Amino acid sequence: MNRRRFPSLYEAIVTFGSENVYFRKPEFVKNGFCCWCGKPITGRRTAFCSKECNIRFNNATVWDRGRDSYSLRILYRDKFTCQDCGEFHAYKNSCGVYIPIDDGELEVHHIVPVFQGGGHHQENLVTLCKQCHRDRHLLLKEVKE
Repeated sequence: MNRRRFPSLYEAIVTFGSENVYFRKPEFVKNGFCCWCGKPITGRRTAFCSKECNIRFNNATVWDRGRDSYSLRILYRDKFTCQDCGEFHAYKNSCGVYIPIDDGELEVHHIVPVFQGGGHHQENLVTLCKQCHRDRHLLLKEVKE
């Protein structure tokens, strides 16, 4: 079975509008604390306690996503949480801080399948863990039979 790929971020913006595509990246540390190591920030810095933490964070979030930009935005919208079981998933770094990137355990599910006329618009997409995604497809298969 050939799967239809998600649209590129540019295509999604043109098709659905930026307000339906750009969901803010979730922040898992409070203001005033480093986004990478979680330590308090001092001085004029605003997001990271050091240049090293900034580089580590950017390397993890920009280059190691492992998924297309549009479906990543759906994970942002759902805050890396399975919308069925409520299990939270994001990359936990060596400092114990969660980073808003895919840990590989979440999948973006089409509520109305593409083969039944469902599209890639954000109202038809939901974040599910692998087990809940399998369960949804089993239910869909049972209903179909």
